[in-house]
Amino acid sequence: MDNLNNTREEHPKEYYDAVPVVYCKNCLSLKVMVLNDKVDYCDECGCTDTDSTDIESWREMYKKKYGKPF
Repeated sequence: MDNLNNTREEHPKEYYDAVPVVYCKNCLSLKVMVLNDKVDYCDECGCTDTDSTDIESWREMYKKKYGKPF
């Protein structure tokens, strides 16, 4: 159990915030799936137009589009 505490200390919140997220450009969903290791598609709307960014930028886009925070 002591190892679990060490893991948290090794990866602070800033580390996770810096990891890029892939999102659907149409509906901004983060539920992007990969089909046959080649095509990314949105599991919400079926769109194949995806992009990636940091989580804070995605949150701002979501708020701007939907008028509320995620």
